[in-house]
Amino acid sequence: MTSILDTRSVPPAERRDYWSAGIAEQFFPMQVESVGAASFEARLAGGQMGPVGVQSIQGLAHRVARTQRMIATADPECVLLYLMTKGSIHIEQDDRSCTLRPGDIACQDTSLPSAFEGRESFEVLVFSIPKWFIGARAEGIARRSATRVDSGQGRIAGPATPFLAQLARTTTSGGGLSRPDAEGAAEMLLPLLRSMYGSQEASDPRSRPEALLARMQRYVMEHLHDPELGPERIAQAHYVSTRYVHKIFASSGTGVSSWIRERRLEGAVGELRRSPETTIAAVAARWGYSHPASFSRAFREVHGCAPRDARQLPLRTGKPPPAG
Repeated sequence: MTSILDTRSVPPAERRDYWSAGIAEQFFPMQVESVGAASFEARLAGGQMGPVGVQSIQGLAHRVARTQRMIATADPECVLLYLMTKGSIHIEQDDRSCTLRPGDIACQDTSLPSAFEGRESFEVLVFSIPKWFIGARAEGIARRSATRVDSGQGRIAGPATPFLAQLARTTTSGGGLSRPDAEGAAEMLLPLLRSMYGSQEASDPRSRPEALLARMQRYVMEHLHDPELGPERIAQAHYVSTRYVHKIFASSGTGVSSWIRERRLEGAVGELRRSPETTIAAVAARWGYSHPASFSRAFREVHGCAPRDARQLPLRTGKPPPAG
């Protein structure tokens, strides 16, 4: 298992801050507090299974909490599926809470305030599953967060425990999984979630492809400045094939490259109008064009005029005024 964080690598006085910063980088910002232990100690190891992150967290007693402000700062929009392997932890969300012991399974929603407390030395496996990957049932599963699914409950939870444990061991081993195998293994989680959490809950009306398209579009908007942004980069960020990226965007009525270009040039024309002192080259670079000439060609194709003439265009439409 690949070690990512280990508080034993830093002096005792620095361990809590080291862990807090590392967890924020690997997951999202959280408050970290020691609980009763004379010293703070924790370890994180993990790997990636397609779009699903798989981690093992071991540590002495400590508590982490996630506030609404932290969520506003960063939210990966995931369901965290926990499998307890040693010791015990207590988790809270909304008005629900439960204590997990070896073999127990539960989840939390990263988009809502929550708390996680190890009350003794513990080890827990965590599967970070994107909501877009779960699809329509994500909302229903999240509504049952901080509710224990123990190993003796029903016909599914019992077999799920060794299956998830083996999946985590395989994913986080030194060799890991090939990309096709990792994506296939991630898909195996979906029927397991449906079986454990049922389908009777209210669900997100959007389908998985629609949710994935929305996530990809948000990713594009956040990376418009990157000259390398394109179908390949989007595919890598979302653990799908480039062909599937093209298919998802085509379903919305536009190609992925056209959608990126339109968003870039919408932003560029707005900046040209708002900031007449900014050079054309600076605007081009800010909106993902390495060469001003290519920016000018693309701009003229979309807006019908050169970038320098766009400073006179109405900001609302970005179209040239009628002739004569």
